[in-house]
Amino acid sequence: MNYLQQFQKGYLVLPPDLLFHFKDLFPSADDYVVWQFFFYQHTSNIEGLAPSQIAQACGKTISEINRSIEHLQEAGLLDFKTINLSGEIEMIFDASPALEKLDALLQPKKSEEEARPISYDLKQLVADFEAELGRLLSPLEIEDLQKTLKDDQTAPELVREALREAVFNNKTNWKYIQAILRNWRREGITTVAQVEAKRAEREGQQPRNVKASTDFLEAMDYWKE
Repeated sequence: MNYLQQFQKGYLVLPPDLLFHFKDLFPSADDYVVWQFFFYQHTSNIEGLAPSQIAQACGKTISEINRSIEHLQEAGLLDFKTINLSGEIEMIFDASPALEKLDALLQPKKSEEEARPISYDLKQLVADFEAELGRLLSPLEIEDLQKTLKDDQTAPELVREALREAVFNNKTNWKYIQAILRNWRREGITTVAQVEAKRAEREGQQPRNVKASTDFLEAMDYWKE
């Protein structure tokens, strides 16, 4: 549950992340203090706070408080609406936009490759698989492929590499490809570059043909005699 959702339920204490992201959110320290009054109003369910009350508590003038309210609204950190209560117009302030912006700041930034929709990657992979395997994928295979991308967070390029390895080994079935991916996950392999490095290491450990010297061959001929 993010900060905005907790705020809307009415039991959120002041998030410490507001302090660590203060410069990214609030125009000034005075504006931040004024915003806290409206935050407190919501989380404590007290009656509406008038600018005059906030001014008195902060040692500011009403004009200064109103300017802070304007700054918060311009920055998209505070919203308000007017309601008619028995013929009287009352302003209701909402402090939640600041928390919405805070939640957005805390979301991990994705690279352009990661930000591409899964559906796009899935469509491309299905086309690649069907081209390599020479047949249409079944609905279950497509569902497994989607889970591999979304649930297992496997990079599309790594899935393609597993497909290439399966084709090279002449074992073009989805279960074999899944087994390749499982082995790579166990080994901590998450990129194509790591696959290539592992492959190069394995090839370097294979014994190579050693060319016998002329002296050795002549000695062998001698023993044959």
